Amino acid sequence: MSYKNKLNQPFTWVLLIFIALFIGSLLFTLNNARFYHMPIGEVTKVKHLNTEQVTDEHHNKDTKHSDELTIRVLNGKFEGQIGHINNTYYASQADSEKFNTHDKILLHINKHPSDANIIEKKRDTLVVAMTGLFIFIVLWVGRKVGIQSILSLVFNTAAVIGAIAIHNTFPNTSLFLLMSIAVILATAVTLLLVTGWHWRTAITIASTLVGTFLCVGIAEIVIRSTGGSGIKYETMSFLTLPPKEVFLASVIVGTLGAVMDVAITIASGMYEIWRRTPEIDMTRWALAGRNIGQDIMGTMTNILLFSYLAGSLPMMLIYLRNANTITYTISMNWSLEIARALIGGIGIVLTIPITIVLMQLWAKLRGERV
Repeated sequence: MSYKNKLNQPFTWVLLIFIALFIGSLLFTLNNARFYHMPIGEVTKVKHLNTEQVTDEHHNKDTKHSDELTIRVLNGKFEGQIGHINNTYYASQADSEKFNTHDKILLHINKHPSDANIIEKKRDTLVVAMTGLFIFIVLWVGRKVGIQSILSLVFNTAAVIGAIAIHNTFPNTSLFLLMSIAVILATAVTLLLVTGWHWRTAITIASTLVGTFLCVGIAEIVIRSTGGSGIKYETMSFLTLPPKEVFLASVIVGTLGAVMDVAITIASGMYEIWRRTPEIDMTRWALAGRNIGQDIMGTMTNILLFSYLAGSLPMMLIYLRNANTITYTISMNWSLEIARALIGGIGIVLTIPITIVLMQLWAKLRGERV
């Protein structure tokens, strides 16, 4: 296809407009210091002062570095002034950070830039770059479906954040109830945007919600019958909310994506089989759906497990580095994550027969020959 023909395609213009907006946003983040209320400084020079080896009480070894940073303030009443700040960081950078020339940093300035305290790096450029790259890949690969996927992602994020905001404004409102409403809306909007309105879309929505709420209901029954034994709510010790409600709210949000993926895969696969071989009998059709579910069941459960465990990996290493036993470390850091993964796995497994049964029921109601 020639370039002229490609330019005549509407989606090509969508990509070009997005690329222009992306480049403009990237350039804006590089020169937007004046729009910040907080002082921003740019590191113009780094002078190394000292390096020493340190060992803590648990015999963990690290390297301590001391630098003198020369910074130029980019905004506010100190704009254009130069300051010199000492920065100490460790090679592990667990609770400290190394700064290089041309890094932009957020500051708290008292009377003079040399008295400033470094808060953190200015990272909006990196955030815009990664977000823009992600959106571009989704648009380039998915085209129209990619646009719909991005819209659903924005809506789902807004729904979850909105539920949290409402709970924060009205603390007496149940967080689990708000998250349940957000999940229902997110499921319906996502599937309608991605697959459009078809009879199998209604089945996918129904099976997703039934599978999600059923596994959460099973978790509630098990937690009540066992008194929550083995679940370390201590990791939520700073919350002023009932920990079980927060835990179940997080489960329903985390489980939704995997359950939805299983439901739509089985429903779409069974529909495609029926469309190509409408004479297939009900038993073979159900068996085909079960085979599809078996193929994705293990991988989806593993994805759910690893995504939960990965978030706690840094804290787990800190526990181990501070002479805690492996059993205590796992119980304190992976207890809730493993519980979430197991509950989500139950939801994935239950969604397979639920989707198959709903597909068969709908086919019978339509009077199809299956």
